Amino acid sequence: MSDPSFSWSVELPSRGARPAGGRRARAELRISSGVGGDELLTVPVTVGRRLADLSKSDTGPASRAELLYRLGDASRSCAHARMEELVGRRDYSAHELSSRLLEDGYSHVVVESVVGRAREVGIVDDARFGAAFARSKVLSGWGRMKIERELRRRGVDPLDVPGWPEEFATEDEERERALSLASRRRLSGKNDYQKIARFLCARGFSPGLATSVAREVLAGESEAR
Repeated sequence: MSDPSFSWSVELPSRGARPAGGRRARAELRISSGVGGDELLTVPVTVGRRLADLSKSDTGPASRAELLYRLGDASRSCAHARMEELVGRRDYSAHELSSRLLEDGYSHVVVESVVGRAREVGIVDDARFGAAFARSKVLSGWGRMKIERELRRRGVDPLDVPGWPEEFATEDEERERALSLASRRRLSGKNDYQKIARFLCARGFSPGLATSVAREVLAGESEAR
């Protein structure tokens, strides 16, 4: 049944528009109907463009219900395309990917659907992401604590990464990595112990390891003199 009071329009943000707070620009969907009254919805710009094209079509929605159905369909399609664009550049954890899509303006329902499907088919795999992330950061000289902290920040439990931490870096290898980094530090003769320990802690090594390595480096420096 048609609604004679039903009307709708889409307003796209001006080129280069930057909303306050660092939020991404959004398109605005205005709906007027006897069912919902006057409504204002914000949608991702890509979805807004789809709706703008639809508004010019002779087969546009004839009711609020049909418009919302078309909106959901366009949102899922655009979110899926955005997901493929992102993972085409690098691997993402499910949490990271969800956050990016939410920042773009997609609803929680759409994001859960798209990311959930990506996990089902293996496009997104937290264990794979976690292993690759941990391996690269070990090679970059990060300590175990920082790697685990950053994995959790990305929504990945380190315990879910196969082989972590033993297969990535043993305790001896962790110590050698810390010692190698500390040995490159230029010593000034003033508060060197504290500076080395703080440096290693900032790199993600445990306080116990950081202080032990600091003592070893300074002892070696004293013997060299």
